Amino acid sequence: MRVILTKEELEMLQKGGRVEITTDLGKSFTKFNVKDNKVEFDGQILDLTKLPKLDEKTCYTVLDNKLVKIQFFSDETNLFYKLNPTKDWPTVSLSSTPMHKVSASTPKQDTFIRMKALGEIKGSALDTCCGLGYTAIQLAKHCAEVFSFEKDPNVLEIAKYNPYSDELFTNKKIKLEVKDVYEEIKKLDSNYFDVIIHDPPTVKYAMELYSLEFYNELYRVLKRYGKVYHYTPLPQIKTTNRFFPDEVKKRLLKAKFQSVKYVEQCQGFVFSK
Repeated sequence: MRVILTKEELEMLQKGGRVEITTDLGKSFTKFNVKDNKVEFDGQILDLTKLPKLDEKTCYTVLDNKLVKIQFFSDETNLFYKLNPTKDWPTVSLSSTPMHKVSASTPKQDTFIRMKALGEIKGSALDTCCGLGYTAIQLAKHCAEVFSFEKDPNVLEIAKYNPYSDELFTNKKIKLEVKDVYEEIKKLDSNYFDVIIHDPPTVKYAMELYSLEFYNELYRVLKRYGKVYHYTPLPQIKTTNRFFPDEVKKRLLKAKFQSVKYVEQCQGFVFSK
């Protein structure tokens, strides 16, 4: 039994008695008996009197009868990875930078807004940057196949704890590759994809995914009349002396994309071939 808890559930358990809580971030609810300040999760006994100071921005699990934060540091990337709860689906943060908007929006809302901006979705899809897999999972509901790339295996390790990422690993429509899309896209067939969602990390983590060279590859693998959604930073953000998304639009047009339109609601460009 995989247990994911937040501060809210743990505080409810601390009140004692028979308590109904979610152990999978709201997907389902289960009743637990708290006796002598202890609760059992599938053989794991958690002593509620020995909990650390609880953080509302942290997801916890239970290992070896202890409450453990779902987080770790990677010496290889020099980044700190953490699963953070939100109002709906959780996000992953890299050294305190969340990979989704969590103040004005939520990961679930962002995912559906971006899908809606593309209109009808079908055929073969490319999800350039997998993350927790929300895009790939939703694309698979409409498409015959989804190619999804994630170069950082640490992000996928976090995803394995996330109940909302389960289909990423079980849906046979999703072809997940733990590889760098910047290099791997060069090996994909030309004129193959009906739809592409390009939701790269912020510029400081992946400047190459905002390059003309990469946009040329997106154009090459996209079918004629195929559609693309491309996340970009906010217009007012200045990065390396270039304003985004103005600079992005120039490159997209240079790559020969058509009908390049910035959609403020989903904070990105929608365009076609």
